[in-house]
Amino acid sequence: MHRIQTHYPGFIRPIPIFSEPGFFFNEEDQLRQQDNGSFHLLTALNTATHLADARCAVFVDNELAISPKLAPFGSVEFISALPERALTDLLDSLESQVHQLGLPVLRLTNYPHCYAPQQAGRLAYELERRAYEVTDQLINFHLDVTGEPLAPRMHLSERRRLAKCKKANLDVTRWVAPPVQQVIQFIQQSRNQQGYPLTISVERLTYLLQQFPDQYPVFVVRDGSTIAALTVAVRVRQDILYNFLPADNMAYRSFSPAVLLTDGLYSYCQQENITLLDLGVSVDEYRLAKPGLMEFKRRLGAQESAKMVWEKCF
Repeated sequence: MHRIQTHYPGFIRPIPIFSEPGFFFNEEDQLRQQDNGSFHLLTALNTATHLADARCAVFVDNELAISPKLAPFGSVEFISALPERALTDLLDSLESQVHQLGLPVLRLTNYPHCYAPQQAGRLAYELERRAYEVTDQLINFHLDVTGEPLAPRMHLSERRRLAKCKKANLDVTRWVAPPVQQVIQFIQQSRNQQGYPLTISVERLTYLLQQFPDQYPVFVVRDGSTIAALTVAVRVRQDILYNFLPADNMAYRSFSPAVLLTDGLYSYCQQENITLLDLGVSVDEYRLAKPGLMEFKRRLGAQESAKMVWEKCF
């Protein structure tokens, strides 16, 4: 029922479409702008539908075979109904491909567990059985989006801050066709004031905002004409929105506009039938936990799940 196909740089065979709405970071357009499109893609092709029911793209990074090269996650994505044999065949082919490339280590950065709990559990079991090791495990925070407002799920302190923002007439909206350089300049200034570097290059961020405006929507909190906070989000899948690059104006710290921004993102998700709002991990540039940020997300009502990095040495 399934046949494993391999696509490599320079290979002209069309890449099959994923059979369900999939993760944006594993789509062909996204893969081709990582590492100049030099990736090896393995798919489990359903011979009846001619669609891919599983996929994994790996890149070469010195002595590593990695998935992804320049994205929050990659790893093995597959539909919930994928037969066990197809999953094991794909992983066998993946490891064989790494052997052929002559690379000693394969690293898979998985999606947060909350994105696809059944698949994440199946994959973790299979990788552990194959002697992969968890080399990094972070706590990821998310909000399940329901028909109810977010405010009642917040801690009392955050509800007060939300009310304070609204009383001051701060307003949160999606910024349609924003000036890209102004957005990036605001994020850079916010990071500099807090002593944190931007975790993505300005050139790459500029490219993503210009090339994929629908997948990277910008949301902004304004006080009149002044920007109090903004974020670059990512439409990871039709039902998932990721709060990717939040930044705030230090002059508005007493208002905590990030609370209003999160509330606005949540409302947007309700309007767009998005069922999961990903608030991301809470680490600094050294990947060390930031307890204050973690507690803030908990007070917003966020739940926790694991985001794992798996490695196997050959």
